[in-house]
Amino acid sequence: MSTSNENSEKLTEAQQAILLLEEEIFGAVKTRDASALERVLADDFVYRSPGKEVYRDDFLKLCATFPYEITSIRGEELKVNVYGNLAVVTGLQTARTAGGEGKEETSIVAFTDVFVNQKGRWMLSLAHAVDLRQAPDQRS
Repeated sequence: MSTSNENSEKLTEAQQAILLLEEEIFGAVKTRDASALERVLADDFVYRSPGKEVYRDDFLKLCATFPYEITSIRGEELKVNVYGNLAVVTGLQTARTAGGEGKEETSIVAFTDVFVNQKGRWMLSLAHAVDLRQAPDQRS
């Protein structure tokens, strides 16, 4: 996971905690660990992408039953802004999946994650993602 925050300034404790939580989320998605995700998703969690809105319980089911093997998943260009009890992470998620016939595919998603600090714990409340057709440096 690479972050541009690390290069431009020293990260605050809250920013470091959020980035570690993002890493935990990527790992749980990769291994389809719904119980790990359940611990970090707020009760009112919603995942949004163009034309789609998935609430917490359905999101957990989707993650647990994802039909392809995720061979790698990582965040890039991560930036964290903390506003009191609210934090916003923006970045790119790159994932490689292996289909039923061994065919590998790479997806790149621009995302925004919104975290809220509830009872002293950061929880993911909103995830917004937009699939990119190609890598940002390859677009014209």
